[in-house]
Amino acid sequence: MTGPATYRIVVLGKLDSSWVSRMGGMCLSSRHSEEGGVETVLVGRLPDQAALSSLLNVLYDLHLPIVSANCLEGERSGIRPGAAEG
Repeated sequence: MTGPATYRIVVLGKLDSSWVSRMGGMCLSSRHSEEGGVETVLVGRLPDQAALSSLLNVLYDLHLPIVSANCLEGERSGIRPGAAEG
C-alpha cells in the first residue's frame, strides 16, 4: 500500500471539528459506544501510509485509545474492506 487509501479509524473519546486540520482533513463524527462512553469516528482519504502513521501518532499523543483502524479501499491495497479491524 504505497498510494492513497480511504480509512475509518475509531477512537475512545471525543474530538470536535476544531481538530480536523490536525487529523489530515478526515471527517469527524461522535457516537456513543456500547459501554456508554463516547467514540470519535474519523473517515477520509490519506495520500500514503506515512500520512496514516502520522495521524495515528497524533491520536497516540492525545492519549486516545484506538478501537479500530480499517482500510476501506485503496490503490493496489490487496486488503478487503474491514480486514484491518482491530
